[in-house]
Amino acid sequence: MAKIALLIGVDEYEPGLNPLPAAVKDIEALRRVLQDPDMGDFDELKSLKNPDPQTMQYEIEALFSERTKEDLILLYFSGHGIKDDSGHLYFATRTTKKNSKGELIRSTAVPANFIHEVMKRSRAKRQIIILDCCFSGAFDPILSAKNDNSVDLQGQLGSEGRVVLTSSSSTEYSFEQQNLELSVYTNYLVEGIETGAGDLNNDGQVSILELHEYATSKIQEVLPNMTPKIIVLRDKGFEIILAKAKSMPVPVLETIQPKIHIGEIKLEDYKNTSNTRYYNPIPSLLEPFESFISRLAERLGEYSVKGLFSKTEDKVATVQSYILEVIRQTSDADLVFLIHRTKNQNSWAVKAQSNFSQIIDDNVYADILKHKILSNIPISSIFSVDRKGIYRIHYDEQESVSKAFILIPLDTLDNEFILVCGLLKDSYLLSDAYCTIISTFYIASQDLYLHPSRVEAAILDNLKKSYGFVPFSFYEKRFNLFCDRLSKIIIYFEPILDLDTFSISGWEALARDPDSLTAPVDLFYAAELWGRKFTIELDQFLLNLAANSYRQALIQAKQSRSHEILPLSVNVYPESLMRTAYFKTVREIVKEGISNQIPARKLILEISEKVDLPMYQDGIKLKSPLDTFRIILAKYVQELKIKFGIDDFGVGYASVSRLAGLNPPYIKIDREILYHQTVDVIIKFVQQIVSITNPLNPASIIVEGLDENSPVTLNQLKNLNISYVQGHIIGKAEPTIYRLSQEKSDFLRKQILGE
Repeated sequence: MAKIALLIGVDEYEPGLNPLPAAVKDIEALRRVLQDPDMGDFDELKSLKNPDPQTMQYEIEALFSERTKEDLILLYFSGHGIKDDSGHLYFATRTTKKNSKGELIRSTAVPANFIHEVMKRSRAKRQIIILDCCFSGAFDPILSAKNDNSVDLQGQLGSEGRVVLTSSSSTEYSFEQQNLELSVYTNYLVEGIETGAGDLNNDGQVSILELHEYATSKIQEVLPNMTPKIIVLRDKGFEIILAKAKSMPVPVLETIQPKIHIGEIKLEDYKNTSNTRYYNPIPSLLEPFESFISRLAERLGEYSVKGLFSKTEDKVATVQSYILEVIRQTSDADLVFLIHRTKNQNSWAVKAQSNFSQIIDDNVYADILKHKILSNIPISSIFSVDRKGIYRIHYDEQESVSKAFILIPLDTLDNEFILVCGLLKDSYLLSDAYCTIISTFYIASQDLYLHPSRVEAAILDNLKKSYGFVPFSFYEKRFNLFCDRLSKIIIYFEPILDLDTFSISGWEALARDPDSLTAPVDLFYAAELWGRKFTIELDQFLLNLAANSYRQALIQAKQSRSHEILPLSVNVYPESLMRTAYFKTVREIVKEGISNQIPARKLILEISEKVDLPMYQDGIKLKSPLDTFRIILAKYVQELKIKFGIDDFGVGYASVSRLAGLNPPYIKIDREILYHQTVDVIIKFVQQIVSITNPLNPASIIVEGLDENSPVTLNQLKNLNISYVQGHIIGKAEPTIYRLSQEKSDFLRKQILGE
């Protein structure tokens, strides 16, 4: 048995095809690992650099000819792939040309069908083809794409009895990247073999499938839209062993003698968190930014108070400049720019800028920016997934001091970045935290239209999301902002329609922002991000507010007598239901004789399916979170006589086992389900589950989010044995409750009956 490889790299081309500097380096790197006896251990290796068509075809045919059945054949190509006007695939050579119409001159390239034919004639059972080529036009300057359109590679190369690896799905978008010596795909193939990381199952060998999976995972970390492909028509193709995993020396740890025996250790109770007599928390790298964030918000508030930010189109540029000025002043910078990509996509320009600091010469500064700071910066280094920004140090001869210039990307579309000019080179602001703060501040100031506390909250949220742990002072500040925002929320009521009686059967209490009258999604996001204290505060506040608002609405509508009160649904996170404080709040609300009392049997707590069940209780990991949660719910039902429903079924952490395990009397199917083509199948499936779970008293199913544009009608839902519906087609959420007008009732009746 012999292992033979032909490695072809073409980096020089005729005019009309971009050069690919990495192609020849690709074959040199691959040759290095394949010929190493501790890795590829190939018997014969031939490198072919920049061949003409005749030479390339001759060497390919020679590779596959006169081989035995046990031989392993590897053909590797790095270069341009081109399709002709008939859709046939060709591999470009050094002399490949296109005519004046941009069409391929076929005689100057090697057709894929030629390779297919010589492969079929070969006796070797194990054949590997690796193609690092693609079919797209030029992309970002940092990426040189390897040609145009797409072809059926599997059909034109064939794969029966062999395995084909391509650098991208349907051979679209395979790249060279300027900060790598090799093509992206080949770089990770070599890395997988050379480091042994491609040995995913740790058996000491790197199979074709393992190497493909390793390279794919690494590529998609940096280029998510590039998806390498493996084509195999016989299962054995996956099992071909390409190389041995190079074993790395295992460090030997010296045993330290003697060992210290201290016996059993007992720590203080989890609940006793106030005893910090001897220990202090490890300082956070974010702590120096606490006052900086506060100053940003304060300065933004000063501008807002001056009334400079009425939201009109003619003032957008002014607003952007003021935001940049706040950044400049707070950062003690010389100047701050907003730079964006122009419409022709090939150049960048200043979109807005702050004022100058008093100490700079604008002409000199402009020259420094153009020729020293912004020259020769690769776009990819600014808009990179592995950093928040970049900086460059420049020595200011006038002031005899070195200054930093920071470039901070604003989004993932590569459209805008902020340039902060003239920070001292040893400033604490030179960090990724500063970049996160500035980008969030700029975007939030516009999105939230310069509301200082909301902007400050957005900054803290982004830091929490990025770093996980933040200083306790950040936590407390965010909680205070959260409570202040929560105190302004109002409650609206959305009706739930009974399809059998054509009447309102209940109401859902919905939190609303008093200004926009939309859901305060920032509060829900913060509660889920920051955890238990926020979640419980949110749920307790909204439950009390809903109860008070509902009582007032009942009185106003003259429906406050016991038999006139319809059930009220209030959303709650699973975490809150586990806490004693929330249980006490519910108990107070349903207690008879108080002013805001809601009859216990008229209160329905809807459990959100968008988050998972709590995994811990009092610091102890639960063996069965579902069983523990079910016991907690039983306590509410038995002692307080309230009911439960599952909200948002079909999204987040919704599962059949959770549905069956909790056995709630109400289940709300999320509006997203309405847009599935199999909506009827899904609804029938849920009905079947609830019938099996509790055949004597199955849960009532409520379909929410129905409006005039929904693909499913009231009549269709009625025919699916759905009894309850809510959404804008029934009635939008209002601050009051009401009975349906005769006109609305007649309209809904016709819709339900399909008239």
